[in-house]
Amino acid sequence: MGKHKLSDTLSVMGLKASDNVIIHTSFRSLMPHVHHPNDVIEQVLSCIGSHGNLMLPTFNYSRPLPEPYYDPQATSCRTGSVPECGRHRDDAVRSLHPTHSVAVIGPDAQDLTHGHLNCRAFGRGSPIDLLAQRGGKVLLLGVPQSTNSTIHIGEEYAHMPKRGVYDPMPTVKIRKPNGGMVEYQLDESPSCDSAFEVVALPLHAGGHVTHGTLGECRLQLMDGKMVIDAVVKLIADQPDALRCNNPNCDWCA
Repeated sequence: MGKHKLSDTLSVMGLKASDNVIIHTSFRSLMPHVHHPNDVIEQVLSCIGSHGNLMLPTFNYSRPLPEPYYDPQATSCRTGSVPECGRHRDDAVRSLHPTHSVAVIGPDAQDLTHGHLNCRAFGRGSPIDLLAQRGGKVLLLGVPQSTNSTIHIGEEYAHMPKRGVYDPMPTVKIRKPNGGMVEYQLDESPSCDSAFEVVALPLHAGGHVTHGTLGECRLQLMDGKMVIDAVVKLIADQPDALRCNNPNCDWCA
């Protein structure tokens, strides 16, 4: 029940020094074992050490579009209190993507984030892809596979066609840290994640997920590249596997 229980559990699960990891979290589900969102960040950092990199999904999404512009220093994220807390840290570097940015804490933060405008939001070469290709891990803290953004990377590697929520895709203004402004056109790589839990089956069948618990909170740790490979194979076998059944879904209809 103590302050260090989360880090102890993560260490037993296999999160270790020099690991690169992206975390998706439900802070509420971790309470009362952690008392502040920064406790989660600090305990993960205590596991991966000074040579590891922690990535946080600081998405603000495309509905509504950021107005009058996206500012990586000021625009709040909508992915929970842990990434929102993390993006404010002095040691965090946030990417410039106007709807699906990430923040990274670690020695490779600049390398992992600086090229986000040169690729699709979840495309090849995007920060989440770079993390996976470096052997990075995915850690789910009290949340299901529907939050696992690495699955979107797998969709890109599977060349899954997508439709955007806008037609045509809009251009968004970005305020750079130096005060300059740039415009960026959004792409269709984000999509519906309602059916993503189906990826759990091949991941579990292949023994690619390590489970843990913290009280009633379920923890899952997996290799990012394994997630991508599982998605590619799943889509090859069943092209519509990750499409939801909602006829009103803008992405899947």
